[in-house]
Amino acid sequence: DKLTVQYNRSSGPGGQNVNKVNTKAEVRFNVSQASWIPYTVRSTLEELNENRMNKKGEFIIASDRFRTQMANFDDCIQNFMRLLS
Repeated sequence: DKLTVQYNRSSGPGGQNVNKVNTKAEVRFNVSQASWIPYTVRSTLEELNENRMNKKGEFIIASDRFRTQMANFDDCIQNFMRLLS
């Protein structure tokens, strides 16, 4: 029912910063338990985005486009909003 956010080391831009700081953002949630998403939208998410889901039924969005955790987290949320619209 909740979002889980994880930060990992990125392979994106940033030079040596990439080797030292966990800037890659990964947002995941269990689609079937996400009561905050209408059932029809959940069904569509599951059908159209099988490649973004793991075996546990978690929907995963990741970003390492930017040099900061917050920018990558914002990018994950923006990508998710685009998928919903």
